[in-house]
Amino acid sequence: MAVPTSGSIEMLKLARERKGFGYTSSGTITNPIHLSDLSRLSGGNTSGSGTSYPAVNLLNPATNRPDGSNPQSIGEFRGYEQNVSLTAFDFIFSSSSSNNACLSGIPSGPYYHNDGNNLFPDSLDGTYTAFQNTSGSLVAATGFYQVFTSGGSSSNKFIQVGSNGSIIGGGNC
Repeated sequence: MAVPTSGSIEMLKLARERKGFGYTSSGTITNPIHLSDLSRLSGGNTSGSGTSYPAVNLLNPATNRPDGSNPQSIGEFRGYEQNVSLTAFDFIFSSSSSNNACLSGIPSGPYYHNDGNNLFPDSLDGTYTAFQNTSGSLVAATGFYQVFTSGGSSSNKFIQVGSNGSIIGGGNC
C-alpha cells in the first residue's frame, strides 16, 4: 500500500514503504530513521539511519516522490509507492496529430506509463510519464498515441506525449 495522499504520514511507516515492505506492513526497521536517508534518490543510510534504503523509485509521478534536494519534507512522499508498477499499453503512433493516431490500424507495443491504476492515465497534465521499456529508462517519443489494451482492444482515447516523455494531453478519438 502506498503512502497516504492526505492526513498524517508516520516516519516508521514511511521507512517501511521505502524499504519495500508496504506502508501498513509490520516489516522490521532499525532505528534511528533519518529523513535525509529516506529522501536520498540513490538510497543508502549515509546520514546514520539504522536501515539502508533502496533508491527512490523514479517511476512514481514527480509529485509523489522526493526531489532529493533541500529543504526535505515528509510531505514529498504523499502517494509514494516503492514497488510501483507500470501499466502496459499498445498503441498507434503519430508524430503530427491525434487525428492520425486515431486512424484505424494495427497497434504496436507495448509501451508503458506510470499511472499503475489505469489503462488511460487519470491525469493529463505532465504528472505521468510514458516509457518505451519496463525499467523506465527510455521515455516515449514526442507525439500522439492511440491507447489500446495489451490484447489489442482500443480504448478509443489518445494521449499526447511531450519532449521529456510527460503525458501532457489526451482525449477521445
